[in-house]
Amino acid sequence: MFDFLTTASHRTGAPLVLVDIGASGGMQQKWRRHQRHIRPVLFEPNPEEAARLRPAMAHFADASVVEHGLAAANGSYTLNVAHWPGCTSLLTADPAVLEGYKIAPLYATVKQVSVECVRFDELHRGGKVPAPDVIKVDVEGYEHEVLSGFGELLHGVIGVEAEAWFYPVFKGQKLLHDIVALLARFSLHLRRIEPVEGFEGDLVCVNAYFTRGKAGQPHLTDDQQWKFALLQRAWGLHGT
Repeated sequence: MFDFLTTASHRTGAPLVLVDIGASGGMQQKWRRHQRHIRPVLFEPNPEEAARLRPAMAHFADASVVEHGLAAANGSYTLNVAHWPGCTSLLTADPAVLEGYKIAPLYATVKQVSVECVRFDELHRGGKVPAPDVIKVDVEGYEHEVLSGFGELLHGVIGVEAEAWFYPVFKGQKLLHDIVALLARFSLHLRRIEPVEGFEGDLVCVNAYFTRGKAGQPHLTDDQQWKFALLQRAWGLHGT
């Protein structure tokens, strides 16, 4: 597999474009081991956090950290900064749904800040970001809206990793079935889910993995073939 990927990426001259939204923790380890073959595009609207991320991405040949929030429509949004930064969201946590969970106090809003958000496809039309091959999105309940902002670019995406929810921890949020329906319109189908811990055994939140095509027949272009092989390897999807 490694030899095939090396030859293919050299032949096409185009690395796999990985768009990571909700990248405050930096690049995932499963992608770091393939750094020679990917071009990371990380989104971090907080200027201080973006500045911290940039040196960490220096070993990638063509990485970028974009200081934008993403949404389904351009505009000014209110970011609810939570007691635990990882619970911060553009949506408001629902105390009634969180009641009874030990994690509930971490979702409490400690301050609100205004954030300018844009659609990804508009950034692409403006030449500010490349078209994505793979998307990873983890934005605390706002995943559906962010993915909607990719518009027709989703037709060219070969894989999506999205945090998704079975219960509406945030008021008005979309759930896993909504994301499944959205991505199905672009021939992206659910391959696997991994439980996200924190709800004392209840299956509230998962990481959901989608890939192009179904029944193991993705109908890829020649350039997408090696990228799909790399995606399967990074996500450990062979045989699933």
